[in-house]
Amino acid sequence: MKELPPAEVYEKEVKYMPWGILIQDILDIIEQNTPKGAKVLDLMCGPGYLLSKIKEFRPDLKLSGVDMDRRFIKYAQEKYTGIKFEIANILKWKAKERYDLILCTRGLHHLPFEEQEKFVRTIKDLLNKGGFCIIADPCIDDYSNEKERKLGASKLGYEYLSTVIENDAPKEIILAAIDILHNDVMKFEFKNSVKKNKPIFEKYFSSVEVHKTWPKSDSEYGDYFFVLRD
Repeated sequence: MKELPPAEVYEKEVKYMPWGILIQDILDIIEQNTPKGAKVLDLMCGPGYLLSKIKEFRPDLKLSGVDMDRRFIKYAQEKYTGIKFEIANILKWKAKERYDLILCTRGLHHLPFEEQEKFVRTIKDLLNKGGFCIIADPCIDDYSNEKERKLGASKLGYEYLSTVIENDAPKEIILAAIDILHNDVMKFEFKNSVKKNKPIFEKYFSSVEVHKTWPKSDSEYGDYFFVLRD
């Protein structure tokens, strides 16, 4: 498995990968729909970039982030003050409270397929009544066997790599995109299709909104986020 890049590079990916478009769309939804003083939890928060952007326009929110990568949490704690960051495996983490908004962006595919439903159930259990959740993840074309899964992963990975090159990304971002392709195809990470993700979300949430942010073409693969409510 290719290790995730350092926190500085991981955070910089937002500028060159199409993921940045999705983040902006999510920020707009959070700004408009999150109650004043709400408790917000970012699961698999990485180096804290999303929470830092939320704090800029919603300083009233109580922000927390959890990630098991010590490098990312150390970086976040040193760079972003006023946000609570914690090192933990989210499938074993024992939360002491419930939250009004739970986020997971670009994290679901880090979990093996057999653990992803358990994670969604954990989110449901951590939400306050009336709260909502946003799960965002890159999705591949739907598949019915392992060969088709690999082909779907390779297609998505190629498009990411082409996009960062077109965006004049520096060497470290291009290398990170190559590593994404490697990890996905070789099943070190576990990106799924919308058709396989959506039924899992619908099992635990009565309302599932599907939003695609990239590419603009009529494709199954791409960047998606799902707004989940009871």
